[in-house]
Amino acid sequence: MTDAHPSPPARRPLIADGNFLRLWFAGAFAATARWLEMLAVGIFVFEVTGSASLVAAMLMLRMLPMGLFGAFGGEIANRFDRKKILLTTLALMFCVAGVLGSLAYVDRLTVWQVGVGAFVAGLAWVVDFPVRRTLLADAVGSGRLGAAMSLDTVASSGTRMIGPLLGGTLYAVAGMEGAFLLTAAAYALAFLILLGLPPIAGHRPANEGNVAHRIRDGLRVLRRIPVLQGVLAVTVVFNVWGFPIISMVPVFGAGKLFLAPFEVGVLASMEGLGSLLGAVALAAFARNRQYRFLYFLGVFVYLVAATIFAHSLLPVLSGAVLFLLGVSMAAFAAMQSALVLLNTPLENRRQMMGLLSVCIGSGPIGLAHLGLLASWFGASAACTIVAVEGLLVLAVVAMKWPGLVARQPET
Repeated sequence: MTDAHPSPPARRPLIADGNFLRLWFAGAFAATARWLEMLAVGIFVFEVTGSASLVAAMLMLRMLPMGLFGAFGGEIANRFDRKKILLTTLALMFCVAGVLGSLAYVDRLTVWQVGVGAFVAGLAWVVDFPVRRTLLADAVGSGRLGAAMSLDTVASSGTRMIGPLLGGTLYAVAGMEGAFLLTAAAYALAFLILLGLPPIAGHRPANEGNVAHRIRDGLRVLRRIPVLQGVLAVTVVFNVWGFPIISMVPVFGAGKLFLAPFEVGVLASMEGLGSLLGAVALAAFARNRQYRFLYFLGVFVYLVAATIFAHSLLPVLSGAVLFLLGVSMAAFAAMQSALVLLNTPLENRRQMMGLLSVCIGSGPIGLAHLGLLASWFGASAACTIVAVEGLLVLAVVAMKWPGLVARQPET
């Protein structure tokens, strides 16, 4: 699969590419805000309600828009100026974080308001995910796409370490108002960085065509490429049976390990540290031919480690397992978009990223499932049941699409 657009001249290093750096730093600050907010919300909801199900529900509200509207994210990337869309999204999230921070400051913040904020954040993610990553693909070309996605995962992984640390610290020192106001500041920084992004060759907004027809075209491409079907199936497995378990970190930290908010932040940051180091290793050593196997292996290791995390009674062991979860998450996250983009014809990339968003949006199903099991059997048993279910479904996916662990053709 080759790219119709030429790669940047002289194939200069990504860290010397100004367009890539602007997109990378903007994504890093926005992701810091996202992870900071998610941890603070989890601690706040558990302190106020004592309900593991409601903590899971907050993450479910955040992911629900991806399932409902994800298919249109790729169309937004295709039909409108992506830079303007990203700037609008960042401005919206700045306003939401500022309003929630202000409500917390005057002691008027309620759980339902936090839930509304989580849903709006999910709407923003519907746009950010396909728009920024397809813009990255245009900026670097197919030859450097795997490295670019790995470095982008480095940023998101690092923020999964920094965000929870900041969230736990600020919650302990300044409460929810401090956490949300710093979130607003991070979105503002991302906005300012992206403001200077120049036009990128290869990005030509297309206004023609019927949206439904274009989505159907994407589905036809999907039917012709079995490996893409497998990649999307693994994405569903992770988001239904894997990612929801992370929502229980504040519950286990506060309710099972009896940690203070700052300590919960440190515990949650271990997953980010593992993801950061894993992403750095992938960016340095992973080759295109290994992408499929690393992608599949990441989800398998994640689900196995999750069963250990669910029953740990020692903060040190919990932190070590979360570190391993982070490493496996890095393999999954870095390879996910790269595999979709590398195995999709150039003219269908936007639609396929939209379909990927829909698969990511399957997360609310898993969160509802986990929340229901937690209310019946407790958080530990619920996480174990969910992880074992995920391993069984992953085995079925591997048998259905054996090409998932085959060599990825070089571009």
